[in-house]
Amino acid sequence: MGLDSTDRLPFGISLKEAYKKIRTWYKSNKSQLKESKCDEYYIASMDLINHLPNINSISDIEIRVILAEIICGNLEWAYHENDGEFKMAAYAHQSLERYGGFQGAFLKEDIETLKILPIWNYLCKGQKSQLSRYSETGD
Repeated sequence: MGLDSTDRLPFGISLKEAYKKIRTWYKSNKSQLKESKCDEYYIASMDLINHLPNINSISDIEIRVILAEIICGNLEWAYHENDGEFKMAAYAHQSLERYGGFQGAFLKEDIETLKILPIWNYLCKGQKSQLSRYSETGD
């Protein structure tokens, strides 16, 4: 999945401002995610949304991993959804660009820090697996 070449990007937005807009949108629009019988993705997505940290208490590393969840994870269902200004994916991709993009957003030390934060419990299994593998190998 990717952004369309015609999608507007939020140039110059701070990491915290992007998170604030994303958090507000997901909290207000979580009912758009449709539940199906025994749907693990629905449950995991709702758990993450319900546990998104408050803007005043979140760290940059937590914001970056939540942005990664929009690109490939439990928040991906709203990738192309728009808050009236930008798509959720535009906020995520543009904000992660300053860290080398989606693939370069995490250092080995960042991952070790994430593992002890409450948000770790709500990340998608694939994301946690990929981050754990990277922290062990550095690749």
